[in-house]
Amino acid sequence: MRLNYNLCHKPKTTNLYSSQIGAVVFLCTLSYKLSSLPGIVSEYLSSSTLWFYLVLSVVDIVEFALLYFFFCDGSDERLRDKIPYKIGVAILFVFLSFKCIGFFALAVLFFTVELYVGISPIIIVSILIVPMLYLGLKGVNTLARTAEILAPIVLVIIVLNLVFLDCHLDFKRNLPVLALPLKDFALHSIKYGLWLGNFFPLLFVKVQKKKFPYVFTSVSITHIITIVAVMVGVAMYGDAMKILGNLLVEISGFNQLSTEIGRMEWTALFAVIVMGVIEISFLFFGLTECSVRLTRSKYPAIIVVAVVVVLLSSLLSSPQVLADLAHTAVVGGIMLGLSLALPIYFLVVKAVYRKKDKNSSLNEALTEDRL
Repeated sequence: MRLNYNLCHKPKTTNLYSSQIGAVVFLCTLSYKLSSLPGIVSEYLSSSTLWFYLVLSVVDIVEFALLYFFFCDGSDERLRDKIPYKIGVAILFVFLSFKCIGFFALAVLFFTVELYVGISPIIIVSILIVPMLYLGLKGVNTLARTAEILAPIVLVIIVLNLVFLDCHLDFKRNLPVLALPLKDFALHSIKYGLWLGNFFPLLFVKVQKKKFPYVFTSVSITHIITIVAVMVGVAMYGDAMKILGNLLVEISGFNQLSTEIGRMEWTALFAVIVMGVIEISFLFFGLTECSVRLTRSKYPAIIVVAVVVVLLSSLLSSPQVLADLAHTAVVGGIMLGLSLALPIYFLVVKAVYRKKDKNSSLNEALTEDRL
């Protein structure tokens, strides 16, 4: 009975403090953008990698701003029973399912290729699935409180690893601005739509604002750190950055503090694991909330996770199959299009029903006056 109570219930909009949302935004922005993506992008874009990240940050900020205008006042609570809203949530369920699977595959690749070469994927999947299920099913309150505790630690680790770098930096390696024709740059950049739309699960929360602008500050800091880290990475490695499995871990190896307290890669590894788990759990939370709004049950989301486990553990020869699929022009273009179209769609739905509510209230007032 308890299992049914937890997994089958009415949807609800969760109140989160702006500081908690800021912490989640911080960890989920940096998690994969500074892990596997820099090496993947630089293989083709070379010195244009930094400029790709500048464009990526602009798109990411625009998407978040559109979503913020929707969820800041808890619009989900008023719209969850409306058919147009449910249609958007159904599309979002598919979107988040693919993001969850894609990021999970990248996490398994990182552990099985970069850290523990030759280890069976089923071992890594079994380890990662536990915190993902726990945090995702426990709810965004637990996840946000966890992020609020861990975000300052991760911030300090990343900043210290950047500030105390001891290596040769040639920032001219970030030039020319476009190392290839603009058309080719744009067509190739479309392939990485998987890294957009990280904040859709925030649709199901309502902001309780504090005096300090935590959300704005978090968005600003995270994108500044992302751009600086990528710029430093290109300045350090140039075209050789394409062989890096994880930019943050590689940068931490050149920390001046390592001469005093030993190797520092473990600090970045801790940050990468924390951010990755929070990001996957956050996506899974969004998946469960979509499922509840469509079916009043979390079971469809759990089935998606079961499919992930089976695919990565037994059916696929390697998680690389899913990673390669996620980086095709078709899949990337669809993910990019949906990451921009869905926030606009939800805002339009919100505006339409707000206008209907105003007209309804006005008609009721006129009727009462006549009576």
